[in-house]
Amino acid sequence: MAKKLKNKKQELTLAQQVFAMTKYPQIHASVKRQRQVVWRGPWQPSDMSATYELRIMYAQGFRPKIEITHPILTLATGQEHLPHTYDDGQKDICVHEPRDWNSNLLIADTIMPWISQWLYFYEIWVVTGKWFGKGTHPKLNRHAT
Repeated sequence: MAKKLKNKKQELTLAQQVFAMTKYPQIHASVKRQRQVVWRGPWQPSDMSATYELRIMYAQGFRPKIEITHPILTLATGQEHLPHTYDDGQKDICVHEPRDWNSNLLIADTIMPWISQWLYFYEIWVVTGKWFGKGTHPKLNRHAT
């Protein structure tokens, strides 16, 4: 699992995270343990985008793990792997650098818009072969913290 986040402020509770996510009624939560929740559901980043099935796994104090469960993401011509993903590819997409999110922030207000942005850049990448989003690749040392 990812490294534990270091926060000076009080972490938001799972109940606070689950309540905030109710603004997306198509995304359903299931609490797996007292400190872990999994959200599943369809996500369409824009009216012109495809609809994707998401699974967001969050253990309190760790970064959310974001999986695109459907469809299987295609690669741009000439590419061998998806950009801005962790080792598990579409089972763990990278939507932020470690310093951009912590457990004091609402997943509904940060991670969800960032997923939309990632999918937007993905859809352009499939056609052009170029990733227009900013950020670093997760395999770079400065991103791995």
